Parts: sequence; structure tokens; C-alpha cells
Amino acid sequence: MVALLAAGGACGFTDAAPTVVTVDSQAQRQEFQGMGCGAIFYEAHITSLGVNGKSKEQEQLYDAMFTDVRTNFLQLMIRHDHEPQNDNDDPYKQEFREADFDYCKHPAAIAAAAKKRIPQMKLYAVLYSPPGWMKTNGSEEGGGEARGTLKEGLELELAEYIWAFLVHMHQQKQPIDYLSIANEPDWPHEQPSYFLTTERHVALFSQVAGYLKEMHKRFPDVPQAKLVAPNSLSAVDAGKVLVPALLKAANEEVDVIASHDYDRRGDRWKILRALAGDRPLWQSECSYNAHDRSPGLIRSASEYWLYMTEAFNDGVNVWHAYDWVYPPRQGGEALLHVDWGQAFHYTKIYHGFRQWCAPLEPGMRVVDSRVEGPAASGYSQAGVKASAFLKPDGSKLVVHVAAVQDSAVDVEIRVDKAFDNAVYRQWCTSEKEDIVVLPQGRAQQGVIRMSLPGRGLWTVELRR
Repeated sequence: MVALLAAGGACGFTDAAPTVVTVDSQAQRQEFQGMGCGAIFYEAHITSLGVNGKSKEQEQLYDAMFTDVRTNFLQLMIRHDHEPQNDNDDPYKQEFREADFDYCKHPAAIAAAAKKRIPQMKLYAVLYSPPGWMKTNGSEEGGGEARGTLKEGLELELAEYIWAFLVHMHQQKQPIDYLSIANEPDWPHEQPSYFLTTERHVALFSQVAGYLKEMHKRFPDVPQAKLVAPNSLSAVDAGKVLVPALLKAANEEVDVIASHDYDRRGDRWKILRALAGDRPLWQSECSYNAHDRSPGLIRSASEYWLYMTEAFNDGVNVWHAYDWVYPPRQGGEALLHVDWGQAFHYTKIYHGFRQWCAPLEPGMRVVDSRVEGPAASGYSQAGVKASAFLKPDGSKLVVHVAAVQDSAVDVEIRVDKAFDNAVYRQWCTSEKEDIVVLPQGRAQQGVIRMSLPGRGLWTVELRR
């Protein structure tokens, strides 16, 4: 049970010194531009309920994804299927077969369902692997340490392949807003992917950007997608090597700086924030994929909250969870689990992500939040994490506090004078609660207290 304390109360609090979250709404940082999630690898699972004649359940799943959760970006996968052999030797003349785009019916349907519920939803497409005939290992798989990559001389063929997907999705009335030419090109994957050295990545990015610009001139009805790069596995390496090289060679073509967050060393996001300058900075994929037997995957869920607080505190504008749907499993890769064509199930990751997204609005500003006391901790470590967001007119402040540890902890939020005595609402997700609504109150003398369960997420919305 969650124990709530108003300022000056004693119920549920211990005699130990609390961990204190101090929020300074006057110390404003970067703009919050939204949250996203992907339909990657298991798109057919997402649509399987309707295919199996369960139209009511299909709509309920779409509502769970796009009505009940406040997101702004839907990430889609460009697969290796739609050119099984070279259409011709002229990359500026497309002769693709419509039947080879059959896999796109799933992302197109998911995108349509999303926009029906969130008309302003932006679509972000990522190429995982070109077809095998374009690659040095002859396979869509990454090749692991063999590092399958694009064959020399096929740069424009790859650009044509991407363009064909953009055209097809436009024809399906689901135009792509953002695009990455590769997924984790810095990593020797076994899954569908292709490896690129920094030099090759920079050269290929420039060639694809030039090709897409030319094709947009020839076919202006097809919207020009903004380019997101490097979309690497390591934000650390992105800051050290990939982004500086990209900006040196193709500064005008890079619209968004982005990386995944699977290399969690040091001030990675602060470094990328400085490099991005006025460009948006995205955390473009993250999940917790370790084996997890905790109830509802609550351990995995709390790791998401750790990743989100760190990213926003250090300069990220947009944060993408990896995947909406996976088949049932004991890993934290996805928010929802779908038994093929039968039913879907919520995880604690979903409930916490929903709670996180609900009070946030694009255009808010991240503001300073400092954690001190017994459960304060450094990067990527167990303890209490927090981040805070302010509406531009100063009327609303949102504070997220997460216990990334197994034990309960007494937490005290202290806000500045701007929100002293402000009315607040609050919610908690933990092992025993799913976005439970806690009593409203006033931040008397700017203080709100809570005994936060282990692995719990506490969200407070203050209004004045």
C-alpha cells in the first residue's frame, strides 16, 4: 500500500532522514518535444487480433497504445523485403513490384490507427538492413563479428531502396516525417542490420541525403523526411566520434541528433546536447532486455524510469521506448505482450510509461531537479531518480520521482516559491499499483512527502 503524507504529516514516514528532491522551476533547460515508441520486428503481432477476427480486441489494443498513452512519435521498421533482386541498373528509375511491399500493410495499418487517435502523430522510419544482395555477407543479418556491410558502389541503390519505402508509405496515406538510414550501424549485430565504419557512415549519409533531396525535387508530392543520425547503439561513441564526423561532413543535412542508450557511461547526453546545438536531441531507442522474473516486469520498468530521468536531465528533447509489442517473454523489451491473434497483456513498463507521459505536453521545459540524501546515487546506479518539467506559462509543474531500488524510501519533494502552496495531484505505479490515483493536496511551504515503494514511480502535477 502507498503511504501518502501531506506537508507536516507523519503517516507512513519513518524517523530516518528522507531523500530530498529539490526542484527549481526558474532554472529552465531544454524544451521537451515529446515521447515515442516503436512498432519493430513484431508489427504482425500488433495487427494479429483483427486478422484473427477479433476486431473488438484489436481496437482495444490500439486504444491501449494510442488513446490511453500520450505519445508523439511512432517508430517504424524498414525491412529488407521490398527489393529481393535489383529492379534495374538506374537508381533514379524505380521498377519495384507492388507485391514485395506486402509487409508494409502492417506498419501502414498501425500508423493509421495511431493517427486516428492522435492526428498529430509523427512517423519515424528506420532502415535495419538493405536486402542481402546489397551486402558483403549476402544476408540481411548483420553477420556479428564478420560485420556485414554495404557493398561498394551500391550507395545510390540503397538510397533508391529507402526512397521506394517513402513513396509506398506516402501512397498508403502514411507519409514519413523522420528517417534514419541505419539502426545501430556501430555494432556487430546478428539481427537484421548492416555495420558501417565512421568514415563509411558519413559518406553514405551524405550520398543518401543528396539522393533524397534530388528525388524530392523530381517528385515534390512526396514529403521530404527529416534525417535523424547517427542512430547508434552507443551515445558515448556518438559523442566522441560519430556526431563530430557527421557534422563536419554533412552539417546541413543532419536535422536531428540521435542515439540509443545502451552504453551508459558518463555524461553522454550532456556531450551530445552541446554538439546538437539548436538541433533536437533524441534518445531514439532504449529498453531493458535482461531476463526478468519480477511481478509484471517491475524491475525492467524501473530501469526505464532511470533511463528517462537521466536523458531528460542531461539535455534530451525526445525519448523513444524501443517497442510497443512483443510476444510474451521474461524480458523488458516491450510495453505490451500479444499472444498471436488471441489477447494482449499489460506490463508494469506500460503502466509506468503511461503515467510518465500523461501530464507532459510538448513545449514544456525541463527544469533543474536535484536529489540529495540517503538514496541519492550516481549515473545508472540504484537509488532515487527525478526529473521535472514546466509549462511555458508557468502554470504547471510536473515532477517524476523513481525508486530504482528494491527497498522503499522516504522522499520529500521541495519546490521553489513559485509553487509554494500550489494544488497538486499525484499518481504511483509500483509492484502493487498500476497508476493509482493518490489524494490531492497543497504543497504547504513547498513540500510534498511520500513513502515510495521499491521500484515505484511517483508523479506529482502542481498547478497554480
